[in-house]
Amino acid sequence: MIIEMEKGHPTTVEAIRKVAARHGNTLEVIEGSEVYDTLHVIGDVRSLAGQADYLANLPGVERVWRISSSYKNIARVVGDGKRQAVHRLRRVVEVSGPDGLVRRIGGGKHIFLAGPDSVQTEEQTLTQARMLATMADRLKIRDRMIFRAGAFKPRTRPTDFRGLGLEGIAILDRVRQETGIPYITEVMDHTLVEELADHVDMFQIGTRNAQDFALLEKVGNSGTPVMLKRGFGNDAEEWFNAAEYIANQGNLDIVLCERGVKTMFAKNGYNRFTPDLNVLRHAKEKTILPVAFDPSHAAGDDRLVVENLLASLAFLPDASITEVIHAESFRVEQLCDARQALLIELYERAVEAILAFEAGVAPLLQQVEDHFELRRGATQEAGAR
Repeated sequence: MIIEMEKGHPTTVEAIRKVAARHGNTLEVIEGSEVYDTLHVIGDVRSLAGQADYLANLPGVERVWRISSSYKNIARVVGDGKRQAVHRLRRVVEVSGPDGLVRRIGGGKHIFLAGPDSVQTEEQTLTQARMLATMADRLKIRDRMIFRAGAFKPRTRPTDFRGLGLEGIAILDRVRQETGIPYITEVMDHTLVEELADHVDMFQIGTRNAQDFALLEKVGNSGTPVMLKRGFGNDAEEWFNAAEYIANQGNLDIVLCERGVKTMFAKNGYNRFTPDLNVLRHAKEKTILPVAFDPSHAAGDDRLVVENLLASLAFLPDASITEVIHAESFRVEQLCDARQALLIELYERAVEAILAFEAGVAPLLQQVEDHFELRRGATQEAGAR
């Protein structure tokens, strides 16, 4: 539920906050630049919906917008029940590091998440983190860099390397302390969320756990930013509703991540999964959440990673998450997904290409997007008549 109201009514805001709390919801106030502020009621609003008329008649309330989709907290389009609809502003997810910088996913600049598939040793993990930190400083993108590495690994075969667990988390903590760069890591067990939330800067929920609803809700309760990868067999609506499980617990710091889906072309074919680039636009149109792309799992082959990453740029993803490796000699020692790990020096070339794209091509693409935005606004205005 979205409430639009005039500025200067703190008593009404507090009254709405109390009513929302009685129905198990929280309230987020988004200050507008002009006359109106927006109140976002977060959580399951089915109980609160019966109070919509009461809320609409409070002093200063201009309009109560209702959301018809099943993923109400993250839906982009809201209506007032009178054929009028608006597109909500897209969110920015902030991840801070001990270096004092804030990484703003969805803030207009591409955010780079990179690192090894998994933590195997402190030396291997720290070596990669140092190299990425040096690259970030050289390219002046430290405020756009997040380190990625898995401490808990979901594997198809139970005898494969499944991560160092809490020992891996301790290594990641030390890496963050030395480099100043925040890290993202996967959580698989809902019973560990509370403990891990005291360490990690951002949770990742992987494709195999994308519909583990107990895990989604627990991460939602943690308040920690989370990247939700699309299940490799999920359609877009299932993906968005999985995110709603997190949002329903009051956590809207969610980044959606497309990482490829299983198709008839993936098995014994030329890629590991089929990247669904069209869903990047769809997710932006249907939700308020930032959207990222994983070029590594869509490829399964380091020769395809850069091509996948650069191909996604036309769809203007807010971030990318890429598996890298510090030396070709380590590839034989890597215990998980060695084939798709991209050499860091090659990753740096891809980053340079993205920065060049931002400077030269993205402004032209924005002109195309502006056309569609104007057309959408005109269509909405005609429909409201």
